[in-house]
Parts: sequence; structure tokens; C-alpha cells
Amino acid sequence: MTTRAGVHADATFAKYEESGAYHWREIGWGLISHNAFTAERYRQVIDRAAPRAGDRVLDYGCGDGTLLGVLHLRFGRQPHELHGFDPNPLAVQLAGAMLRSHGVQATIHGSTASLPPDYYDRVICTEVIEHATTPGNLLLDFARVLKPGGRLVVTTPIRLTEVPEDPNHVHEWFPGEFARLFETGIWRVIAHEQVVPAAAPEVYFWRPIIFARIPVFRLLCNLLSIGAGVNAMSWLRMRPRLFMMQIVIAEKGAR
Repeated sequence: MTTRAGVHADATFAKYEESGAYHWREIGWGLISHNAFTAERYRQVIDRAAPRAGDRVLDYGCGDGTLLGVLHLRFGRQPHELHGFDPNPLAVQLAGAMLRSHGVQATIHGSTASLPPDYYDRVICTEVIEHATTPGNLLLDFARVLKPGGRLVVTTPIRLTEVPEDPNHVHEWFPGEFARLFETGIWRVIAHEQVVPAAAPEVYFWRPIIFARIPVFRLLCNLLSIGAGVNAMSWLRMRPRLFMMQIVIAEKGAR
């Protein structure tokens, strides 16, 4: 099944059938189950979205609803309105159950047809556009639901290989290629950044024999993520040669 924007609903989110609402565990307090990459990605997209009191925020491709839970904590007692959309029925079910269990009020949509036009102040779409068969249509859908002057934050992996290593990725882009998707006259690009969330993945998942197969650097990254809410790469003043993720922050032009 795909949405009208061409996002694969079933193959892309098969992990929910295997692992349940695993993103919630990845931002939790478990020293091993925590995933510093996921936690840092959520922190970065929310920082770039810069939501304000009273904003209506849509997580497009919300999965199990974890980012909406983090947004709720960021807003605190400030008034806000949270929405999520996902084409996968299991993800919609998981998101609703997990958000209710955490006391988060949010409206979860299973169809883009139920998303009202010119309604949202902020739209966040993180690690979804690479699954779309027609990414241009996805950007048109963002423009449809955003208010004029509303802010869009999109993340996607940076292309490193000729063919995506993840079989669920339809497209991956070099930064220049990705930037050209936004040259339609609809968007004013505020920033286009390239980052490494948390740490180099080879080191993060490394289980050296000398340390009895204990993922020592993952433990360090997770301690920094859980305890201080910081990116290990920044804390260690490391400057990587290759980046993993790109973030576009754009504003919808007035009509």
C-alpha cells in the first residue's frame, strides 16, 4: 500500500510488526536499549522546527508517535496542538496507544485526506522522504497542509552509495540533489545542514573483543544522551569527514 504521495506503507514500517513501538524504547532510560542517534535526531528536528506556544504541529510519517511525545514534553504547559500522520494501520494503532499511555493528547491520521489544508504552523518529516516513489508529490502535500509562512523540517540520509543499502529506500540524495527538490517556487529554504547524530555508527555499534564485546562507546554516547541531552560528536569536539544526515528547514511562501 502507498499513499498518494507514493510512500510505501507496509514494507517501510515492517519493524513495527517485529518490534512494536521500538522508538519509545530508543529514547528511554535503558542504557543499552536507548539509541543516541534516534534521540539526537528528534532533538535536532524539534530545535529546527522551533515550535511556539499555540502552534499546530504535524509529524508526517509519525510511526509509533515517539516524536509527538518528545514534542509534548518540549511544549510543557504551553498550549499546543499535535497531529501525526502515518499510512501504516499498525503504526497508527501503536501511536494512539503509546501516546494515550503517556498522557499525550494528539490526533493521529491514517490518511492524508483527513489533513486540513493551510492548517499547520509546523510540519516535521524525518527519515520518510527517502521511502517515497514521488518525493515531489510529498513536498506538494506538505505545502497543501502548511499555513503560508509555516515552517517545514525534513531530514533524510545523505547518499553515500550508488544504490541505497537499505532496500526500503527508494531514493537517496547528495546534498545538492536534495536541495534542488525545493526549487519549485513554493519554498524559501532557510537552511540546509549536514550532520552526524550522536557518533560514527561503526564506532557506536562496535563491540571490541578487548572489552568482552561490551559496546563501550555506545554506553558513553547513551550516558551523554540520557544524562545531558547532548550529541557525543559535539561533546568530544569531533569533526567527521563524512556526514550521515541532511536537514532542510524551509518556509512556505505566501500565496
